[in-house]
Amino acid sequence: MRKLAVVLSSFALVLAVGCAKKAEKAPVSSEKEFYEEGVASEAAPPAPAEDLKRKSSDGGTLATSTDVPGTERATDVGDASAGVPEANAADIAGELKLIKTADITCEVDDVDKGFEEVYAVAAAEKALVVGTNRAVAEEGYVFGSVTLKVHPSKYDETVRALRGIGRLVSESSTTEDVTQEYVDVQARLENAEATRGRYLEILAKRTGTVPDVLEVEREIERVTENIERFKGQIRYFDSQIGLSTITIHLEEPHAAVPTGYSFGKAVKDAFRIAIRICIFLVQAVIVLLPFIILLIISVLIIRLVIWIIQRRRRKAKQAAIDA
Repeated sequence: MRKLAVVLSSFALVLAVGCAKKAEKAPVSSEKEFYEEGVASEAAPPAPAEDLKRKSSDGGTLATSTDVPGTERATDVGDASAGVPEANAADIAGELKLIKTADITCEVDDVDKGFEEVYAVAAAEKALVVGTNRAVAEEGYVFGSVTLKVHPSKYDETVRALRGIGRLVSESSTTEDVTQEYVDVQARLENAEATRGRYLEILAKRTGTVPDVLEVEREIERVTENIERFKGQIRYFDSQIGLSTITIHLEEPHAAVPTGYSFGKAVKDAFRIAIRICIFLVQAVIVLLPFIILLIISVLIIRLVIWIIQRRRRKAKQAAIDA
């Protein structure tokens, strides 16, 4: 029995020592596993980063710091710039409110035929003739002008066509940007309409006294006048923006007027001035003649009245002397 007890005690002691050694080795194993997991976690980010680049180049997908732990926010510059539309001058010009005007001067052999060619260009470009002018200069040559209204899409074509009517002397073209004024008037119109709407709501309730109602009606009338004025400005802008203005001046060939002194020209100018002065004096006399006649008649009547009074006084004085 004693031997059995010794054997069991030895077995228990060996078993206890083995458990203790196993317990000491267990932490080492867990630390090794933790280290391996940490290494794996540190080595893991490159794979998602490569996948991020692949997704960004393919589909434009972006990853943030929450998508890839331990990494900074990733961005795809190329894809971001591709998402923003490129600025197109034509698109921007289409949104602007532009007023285009052109002024062209051409020299033609015959102004009347030049007018016919201008009318033909207007008909071809569907332009509207809004004004004409024709005159003869003192030197004897004929000159004139035609003003057209054309759609902005036909502006350049019309200008090119008008240049070919004669020898181009001068040309000027301007484009006025009224976008800011247009937007400002539109904003004022919207505010005025909103204000009138509020006044109409107040008037519909009729909760105030008669003076209050009359005051609201006066405000509605004032705001309505502003609304009509703003609408008129918008209509004017629309008319100027919707149709561009082109004015072409035509003139026949003529010699340049000398700028130096000429005795004959000086005598001619003096004679012309004298004639104009005489004409002015005659016109002045004709205009003032009725007033002159009335003045003369008034003076004669006054003198006659004075003479009669003096005569009566003399007779009365003579009668007193005779008595």
